[in-house]
Amino acid sequence: MKIALVCGGPSSEHEVSLKSTEAILKNIDKSKYEIFIFYIDKDLRSCFFLPKKERLDIPTDKGLYVPLLQGIKEGLKQCDLAVLMGIHGEFAEDGRLQSLLDFHQVPYTGSGADSSALAMDKFVSTNLIEHILHLKIPRTFLIDVTNNVELPRIEYPIVVKPNSAGSSVGVYIVNSPNELDGILAGAKLESKFRYWLVQDYIQDAIEISCGCLQDKKTRSFTSLPPIEIIPQTSRFFDYSAKYQLGGSREIVPPKNIPGHISETISNLACDIHELLRCRTYSRSDFLVKDGEIYYLETNTLPGMTQASLLPQEAGAVGISFRQLIDFVIEKSKP
Repeated sequence: MKIALVCGGPSSEHEVSLKSTEAILKNIDKSKYEIFIFYIDKDLRSCFFLPKKERLDIPTDKGLYVPLLQGIKEGLKQCDLAVLMGIHGEFAEDGRLQSLLDFHQVPYTGSGADSSALAMDKFVSTNLIEHILHLKIPRTFLIDVTNNVELPRIEYPIVVKPNSAGSSVGVYIVNSPNELDGILAGAKLESKFRYWLVQDYIQDAIEISCGCLQDKKTRSFTSLPPIEIIPQTSRFFDYSAKYQLGGSREIVPPKNIPGHISETISNLACDIHELLRCRTYSRSDFLVKDGEIYYLETNTLPGMTQASLLPQEAGAVGISFRQLIDFVIEKSKP
């Protein structure tokens, strides 16, 4: 079976994508697959190449690069499956890449364009989950930074973050109106994200994440145990806590929440996966405070290094990283 590991992209998670893809390349069962790399640079030009053993070694010769659509037609169309496990952030997680692959009839792993776009829109997806599954979410306001919007009375500290970004990029804990004004003014000036969320900050909450695996053909689900996240270098599980050595400590299964809440979260992760029409795998994030569960968001392309949350959860139930990679590929076959 000929597969292409897709990586890179124009998002702020470009470097994270390369780390995920190199980890996948090192751990994938090479006896089962003929492996190519489909690298997308930050300018949406692509390079299709054979990796050297277990190293990614992105080509620096720009003569090897072609426009993305040409690369899809000439590179990915040669493969039986595009493996999207190693690409993250905007363009991949918001469904745009999946839309292009659908149009060119290239099969790929993971969620489709519609569910990716829905999950990436945090305001819409969290409100959908709140109303259909009756899950609590932090009180949230959607802000268009191109307009002057007056917020209702809010108590500080609050959480401010882009409506459609991953890896906790651009997430702030804000302690005053002046600080909030500065962040929103900076967001308007940068103009990368138009819509931002202002949320109640649930202090002293326990951060929990939980994955779900799904067999696309049988529609059966495998609930994974939740994982408790204890940030070591920041107040919450931000970008540095996720990717900096020693930035956080993870416990699976969680030790600081009751067993029945862990079980509830495992079931909720798969309920959310199904409601958002995700495919094959996803990971949802929660907070627990005083026995109450709050839903935060769902990641349709969660990190896939061995130290990432989903592989740790799978490992806790005896699914090795190699087996997890194999599961996603095999269950995504057309």
